[in-house]
Amino acid sequence: MSDNLCHISNFQERDIDLLLAEELRMNNAFATWFTNQVAPDVQVEVPAFRTRVSVVEDGSESDVIACFHREDGGIHRVFIEDKITASMMPEQLERYQRRATAEYARSENQSFSVVLFAPESYRASLPDGVAHVTFGEAATALDQSTDDPRAAYKASFLRAARPYHSPASRDLHVAEVEPYVVEWWDAVYEMLDREFPSFFLPPRTRYPRSVYFAPRTSGMAEYIRVDFKGHAGEVDLAIKNVGYLELAEALAGLDLPGRLVENGKSSAIRVDGLSKFVISDGFSVIETDVRAAYAATVTLLEFWKANRGQFDSLVR
Repeated sequence: MSDNLCHISNFQERDIDLLLAEELRMNNAFATWFTNQVAPDVQVEVPAFRTRVSVVEDGSESDVIACFHREDGGIHRVFIEDKITASMMPEQLERYQRRATAEYARSENQSFSVVLFAPESYRASLPDGVAHVTFGEAATALDQSTDDPRAAYKASFLRAARPYHSPASRDLHVAEVEPYVVEWWDAVYEMLDREFPSFFLPPRTRYPRSVYFAPRTSGMAEYIRVDFKGHAGEVDLAIKNVGYLELAEALAGLDLPGRLVENGKSSAIRVDGLSKFVISDGFSVIETDVRAAYAATVTLLEFWKANRGQFDSLVR
């Protein structure tokens, strides 16, 4: 199985653009399969004679454009939009179609295909005439490229790039590709159970890949959020959609556990000056730096609980 070859965890659409451009240009077997999916009635020569990434023309951008010689001497152009988790922009694929049609009218191509290359979940949103090739389908096709030693890795890459639709499935993926992260967080949770028993709710994502996240306690109001920034040595208790001056006036006379700061359209009480840490610092920081950051989080949330009436009045 190729699924275990790729241990990359964070993917951007640009990663998919470059992979697809390379495979259509260099992998004859994959290019044949791909064109059969998107233009089964057009006979083309493989591989593509040119692929381009992030092509801006006529006021719109195509993620990938692949150009193939037709067997009758013309050019078939494939316009590809890649998605991983981002939503479709209004009429995004229709703009691709208009652009391709305009090029056809100018004789810049003799035929064309517009393709969404994305996970299976995007299938229902396609306009007429747009093909959908999924990551899973492409990965299976790459697995068949036995003459290309890179193909199994590329298949694994595409399978790993598919979004995880639940925290549990995401955690399972982290456990498979980054066991050290799992061990580190399990050690953190052991410390929390000992030092702050029952204070923190189980996190939605048990194994974050960074130390910037939002821990919770029971009874938290919707208008507050904790920004735990271990890498910056600070923790914020953010009050959503409340300005700095409003918060300062509402809390005047109270002994604050940190300093007031602006936080975009919101404001926050910040505890800073803590030791900075990241996961790769190892297990030795858990009982010292990590514990101190969580202790600051407890202090901020206990302050909010003790003065909840004033905070509730402020947001009302």
